[in-house]
Amino acid sequence: MGRVYGFLRISSGDKFRALLAAALLVAVRFSFVLVSFASCRRVLIGTTARLSPIVPGSPPPARVAWAVDATDRNLPGSRTCLMRSLTSEAIHRLYDHDVVHQIGVDPIGDERPDGLEPAGTPNGGFEAHSWIECEGEVILGDLGDLSRFEPLPPLNGTERS
Repeated sequence: MGRVYGFLRISSGDKFRALLAAALLVAVRFSFVLVSFASCRRVLIGTTARLSPIVPGSPPPARVAWAVDATDRNLPGSRTCLMRSLTSEAIHRLYDHDVVHQIGVDPIGDERPDGLEPAGTPNGGFEAHSWIECEGEVILGDLGDLSRFEPLPPLNGTERS
């Protein structure tokens, strides 16, 4: 009941963004099973770009990131950082925010200092993470140790140039 009460107390704009984030987080999760990441992203970004002129309001980028993060925490199931950042990027595009969708890779050897099993092969590999930046600040997906990830070219680098 506390979650419902909390939802009812937020502004109508935050409710809209939370409901949109919930719908997109679920859609992205299923889309990743059915189509490639590139196809999912192209459709999602294209759709939000077309809807942008009719969506009212202009929340700050941090508020959009909050909506995605809070919604993700309260939805059942789990989603990856890539699913969260893709959802966030799409909603930011809806409000014409100039954000950077970043993916970084941490090449790791056979053993990690924290004892966790690395992604990739059982005997080593890499770990990847996806996050959203706005004006040089991480607004979604900050792990506290992002410096260990070697950034790849931003996903939307060529689109915003």
